[in-house]
Parts: sequence; C-alpha cells; structure tokens
Amino acid sequence: MTTPRRLVLLLLAFLAWAAPATAQGDLERARVKFSESPEASCNEAAAICVRLNNVAAVELMLEVLRSMDDRGGFLPQGHYRDIAWGALGQITDPYARKRVETEILAHKSNAWTRQWCAELLGIYGDRDLAGTLLKALGDKDIGVRRAAALSLGKCKYTAATKALLAEASDRDEILRTNALDALMRIDPAANRALLLRSLKDKDGGVRCALLAVVAQTLPQDAEAVSAVALDDTDWRPRAQAVDNLGAIRTKTAVDGLIRALADGRPTVGARAQQRLLLLTGQKHRSRPTWEAWWRDNRETFSFPEGPVEVKAGPGATVAYHGIDLSSDHAAFLIDVSDEMAEPLKSESKSKREAALAELGKVLEKLEGRLTFNVFCYAEKTEVFEEEGAVELSPRSRKKAVEFVDKATRGLQKDIWRALSLMLEDPNLDTAFLLSSGEPDMGTYVHWNRVTWHLADLNRFRKVTIHTVAYTDSNWYREQLEKIAEVTGGESRSFE
Repeated sequence: MTTPRRLVLLLLAFLAWAAPATAQGDLERARVKFSESPEASCNEAAAICVRLNNVAAVELMLEVLRSMDDRGGFLPQGHYRDIAWGALGQITDPYARKRVETEILAHKSNAWTRQWCAELLGIYGDRDLAGTLLKALGDKDIGVRRAAALSLGKCKYTAATKALLAEASDRDEILRTNALDALMRIDPAANRALLLRSLKDKDGGVRCALLAVVAQTLPQDAEAVSAVALDDTDWRPRAQAVDNLGAIRTKTAVDGLIRALADGRPTVGARAQQRLLLLTGQKHRSRPTWEAWWRDNRETFSFPEGPVEVKAGPGATVAYHGIDLSSDHAAFLIDVSDEMAEPLKSESKSKREAALAELGKVLEKLEGRLTFNVFCYAEKTEVFEEEGAVELSPRSRKKAVEFVDKATRGLQKDIWRALSLMLEDPNLDTAFLLSSGEPDMGTYVHWNRVTWHLADLNRFRKVTIHTVAYTDSNWYREQLEKIAEVTGGESRSFE
C-alpha cells in the first residue's frame, strides 16, 4: 500500500515534471548556475528559482542546502547554502512550500537540513504545514526540536499545545523557552499563568528570554514584571527588563529606568541611560543629574511626540578603535587569518601589528577594572581562557597579548564559530569583533544567516557586539555592520 507521504512526494514530482517548457528552460539554466563556482552565479540561480516559485525550483535549492561538501578550490559550501536558504524563505507557492515540509522527514541523516527547513516553515507561518513540525518535536537532534517548537508558535498551531506544554519543562534551556514562546503565540490568555511562573526559571538566560516574550505577548504585564526583574541576581534579566521599560511610556517606567542607572553591572546602567534618552528626550549624562531632573519634573512631565534624536555625548575614558568601552566584562575577537599580514593604510603598519598594538594599549588602561577574554579566529578559534573570562591584571594582560601574537594563523575566517563560542560565557556582556573582511567559512557565512542565529542565541545572552573592519571593501564592511546592528552595537572601519 502506498503511504500518504509517498503520495505527496509523487504528486510533487508530477508537478515538477509538468512545468511549462519555458519554465523548464529557466530551471535548467538555474541548475547550471548552481553548479558554477562564482557566488554571483549562485545568486543568479537563486533569483531564477524564486521567480519560478514551483516545486522543481525548490528541489534545486534543497540540493544546495543539504550539501555539506565544499566544491573545492573556490568558496566553502556555506556561502551557497546561505543563498539557497534565503531564497527558500521567499517561496510562496503552497505546493513548493509543501516540498520544503517533506524535507524534514526525508533526510534522517542530515540534522542540519531538517533544522533549517523547520526554520523555513516558521517563516512561512502556514498552519497547513505544521503537522510535520509537531512530529519534529520528537526528533533525535536538539537543534531540530528547538526550531520545530519555535516554528509551531509562528504557525499558531493549536494542535501542538499538549506537546509544547510537555516541552516547556524540558531540561534544555532553549527548547523549554521556545516551547513557552510558541504557547504564548498560540494562546496568550490560556498560557499567561504558566509564563509568569516560568519567570522564576533557575537559568538566568531563560528568565531573560522570557521577559522579552512577556513584552511581546502580555504588554499589560510587562511593566510590573520588568520592575521586579530589575532586582534579579543575574545581569541578563536586568538588561532585558531595562529594554522592556524603555518601550513603555509611563512615569513609573521612567522610575524604573532611573533606578537601573545605579545597577552594579555597567552595561545595564548604560542601557538604562540610552533608553531614558530615547524615552524622555532629555540629554542628561550622569545618574545624579537624571535623578535631580526627575525629582523636579516628574509631576509635570509629558512624553515627547515623535522620534527623539540622540546625539553622542562625552565618551568613556577608554575606547577600542574609537568605540567606547564602558563594560567591565568584555571579549575581544581577533582575526588571525593571513589577510591580517596585509598593510593597514591608516596605521602604516600591518593589520596584525595594528590589532596587537590596540589590544595591548586598551588592556593596559583597564588593568584592575575589567574581566575579559580573547578569542583568536581563522579556520579554527583559539580561546585565551577556556574556563571563562578572567580578571585583567598585569600578568593576564601580558599573557593575553602573547596569546594573540602566537595564535595559529589560517587562510580563512570562521566568524560564526568565534561568535558562538564567545556567547557560551554568560558573564560576558560586550564583545569587540575585529576582522579583515566578511566571514569566509563556517556553518553560517552570509550576514542573513549569521544575524538570524545570532539574534536567536542573544535572547539568552544580551551581548552587545561592536565590529571593527580592517578593509577597503564596502561589501565587507556592510557584512560586519549587520552583525553589530542586530545586537545594538557600533561599527568602525579602517582602510
């Protein structure tokens, strides 16, 4: 007997075979372009497939997406996968989307493809495709289960409620958070009590992410729970509470933000300062002046209408490549690829020499005032302190500079790997990513994929990432700017 899934695949194959002759010609051109090495050819092929918007076009793009082997001698496969994934997200034909759904069950040996297709179903938000996502909650791979839970919420798939309730108590922090997020998208009123109870989760990253869910799905509760979270023992929920309060136009929200200016973690106080500037239109730059102004004006204050322009005020006492370093828990991600041997015109020295000199200068100024770590990356990432960030002392400063100077060189840059390793340390709240150009290789390469997954992880971390580009290429600069932008960071570039 032919199974229902087999019937679906046969129907999709027939639809691909029955495409008009002109479409078949375009499809063949896309196939040829996908087989070529230049990235521009892959972009052209993807554009053709999006225009065709049919099952056969999706089949072509899925072939690219599931390929884990590099083509040899040109670009790593990650470049082409990222292009294909981005194009698959633009597909609108219901049968073509159905083909993406079947991929989740078709390739039991390729967990990455199953995860990426589960993510795509969330982008589509089509309830008719969500049955497979429900099955994927039982996948053996945790990445697939996490993606399936989040996408079930984006599809508002009510039939998944029971299964999601079970996952909401899973031992995996991201899975239980995604399940709660999904439940709130499906039925906020029915799951409100569960979410509010979950704000006491043992993990600070989960509490942080769930505070954002409260702001998105229970706006009536956001101010009250955020005010309480300002006293959390973990800095991350306090930072998210500040972000929540900064979006609420009430005097009591301003009360909370002014209180947060005195937070023991400088990055939380800096967030509160920025939110106050945007919320009130005032230009005060210190806690005492904010407190004095609010004490004198609270009763008569009214919120400004329209957007508020915030101009940069006096900088911090220490800056890294012109970007204020006001954090006391920071990471430095240093490119050690072969491109760093090239000259940096603005410094009249090599990029490697300039990076080492800047790091040494900044660390010397911050001795006794910083907990830090250093990540040197090329094809692989080497970590200065594997156990986590350490206090900056004369000894650790000297060792860190030597570590960068002796780091293993490489031909290419896996920026995603360096970022994901840095994000594993919950004590770090700020990172400076220095690169000679865009990512070259890795699980995710293009900014669309790097920023998508960076934002996903940063729900739990709240790390602000600033980027520094040593390059003449506007394209490379833009790639790094997108990484900073998604975390609220700044970018600088040097020729």
